[in-house]
Amino acid sequence: RYMFDMREPTYTVTQTAKILGVDRSTIYRMIRDNKLDTGLSKPIRIKQTALQMFALSKAPLAHLLWKDPSKTIGANRI
Repeated sequence: RYMFDMREPTYTVTQTAKILGVDRSTIYRMIRDNKLDTGLSKPIRIKQTALQMFALSKAPLAHLLWKDPSKTIGANRI
């Protein structure tokens, strides 16, 4: 575990659950099972990069979502 860079966005357990579309208990289980790093913060905060790393572990092309959406695979132009 590590200390957080205070400039990096972090998310609460509730926010992370909403982002991933799961229940809060799932987030706590992921933290307990070391699938999602929370650093040393209390109350629990999930760093944006930890959330991104988890997403990439489940969907290797997820990084395309963080780039220009008009250049991603199958993106619709508005």
